[in-house]
Amino acid sequence: MEVKSILDKQAFTALLNGFQLTADQAVTQHNHYFETASFALKEQGAALRVREIAGAYTLTLKQPHQDGKLETHQPLDAVEWEQLKEEQRFPNGDVYQQLSSLKIPLAELAYAGTLTTKRIELAYKGGLLCFDESHFFDQVDYEIEFEGMSLTHAEETLSQLLQQYGISASPAENKVRRFFRRKHQLADFEQHP
Repeated sequence: MEVKSILDKQAFTALLNGFQLTADQAVTQHNHYFETASFALKEQGAALRVREIAGAYTLTLKQPHQDGKLETHQPLDAVEWEQLKEEQRFPNGDVYQQLSSLKIPLAELAYAGTLTTKRIELAYKGGLLCFDESHFFDQVDYEIEFEGMSLTHAEETLSQLLQQYGISASPAENKVRRFFRRKHQLADFEQHP
């Protein structure tokens, strides 16, 4: 189970310094998002992305499930990634099957943009602590995430850590929501400057 808090740059820097971490330790990942013009995925509480790390691509569908979120992953090669991005041609596989079962109009899914995250991960108090600096459109945001053994473990651990550094917790929307909210704001501005 994971919990996260959005941070300002000063708090993010304080935490990195406190853990003696530097920006060059971060692994860069690109999240390439897809959606239909009518937001068919969002309507079902789902999200579709291709995560790119060091030239490796993974297609992931996140959708609601009785236990939280169901994630379906499918590796892509470079050719499949290009065909998906440029031609909206989906490779056959687990994600394709799940999208079909949700009755998502595959022909209408299109590349919506990229959110790039510089992430530092480390083992911490029986879980995984992640420091994320994310760039999308004209935005940069910072968050800390803790993945624990239970929701209680995750919440208590992150809360104690933030208190230790005198940082107020600020619940973070997930990255895909922040991405599409900003995309929508920019589109509104372009139509009504």
